[in-house]
Amino acid sequence: MSRRYLTLQEAESSLNRGKAVEIFLGSFNHDSEKCVRWASFSKSASGVTGSLWEAFDQGSIDYLDIYTFDSPSGEYDETTKSVTAENLKSAASALKIDDFNFVNQGMVQDEYADYLTSCI
Repeated sequence: MSRRYLTLQEAESSLNRGKAVEIFLGSFNHDSEKCVRWASFSKSASGVTGSLWEAFDQGSIDYLDIYTFDSPSGEYDETTKSVTAENLKSAASALKIDDFNFVNQGMVQDEYADYLTSCI
């Protein structure tokens, strides 16, 4: 059986290899509309950049591409919040994330699929 989540050390190793990691953060309501939230992390010359993303929950079990969902802010490619920190743990903490269920980039859509399945 394979495992989905990366340890903090594995996630940091991915960043050091130039790969991004993500965390699905669940749902919330915005002006009575259901939305989803996730964070992405990448390494830059100044440290680890963490970006918080929010989008209207426009998906279904047959449509999981959260990257294309409309944003409550109106700009689909604009983050809700972005931080730069010395390391991954600090960047996640700055975004108020304390549950480190890191996945490789693109796998956040599988997390979203599990979320949808749990809501049925």
